[in-house]
Amino acid sequence: MSTVPHSTDALAATTEALLLAIRLRFYLHQPADYHRHRQRLLYAVTWPATWLDERGLTCSPLRYQTLIEERLQAIAAHGNPAAYGAYFPAYFLKCLQDFFDRYGDELYSELKHIRNALDQLLASARFAERVQRHAHHLDLLVSTHRLIESRHVQRAAVAPDQLTLF
Repeated sequence: MSTVPHSTDALAATTEALLLAIRLRFYLHQPADYHRHRQRLLYAVTWPATWLDERGLTCSPLRYQTLIEERLQAIAAHGNPAAYGAYFPAYFLKCLQDFFDRYGDELYSELKHIRNALDQLLASARFAERVQRHAHHLDLLVSTHRLIESRHVQRAAVAPDQLTLF
């Protein structure tokens, strides 16, 4: 089975969890506003993915969700989302962009380190697979050699005069 559907399911679950967190935190008493803003909120929630992609970075769905939820917590604690009303999706997007502008270098270093470690791990796994494949190949050659050797020893055990015609 392909890993794409699994990763697509994880991505869908992450975005839905983030949208639910926004709805419960900022739109609890305004469900109509949430449904009207949902598309723009989805745009804001997915904006960091483009930032990461432009820099060749990746992170797990859980790490991505944590990044966004930390911004939501900061907005709830230090911002005034009620004052922005109909402009909350734009406010949220601006908060995300400001965060990535300010802390992007640190995040880049962290995720690049993780990416490099993952690349090394994958390279090690590919190397181990090649070694295992070559070891299997070597085992096959050793077994073949031993089989031939055993037949050669059996022939040598036959009396030398039996092989001559005279």
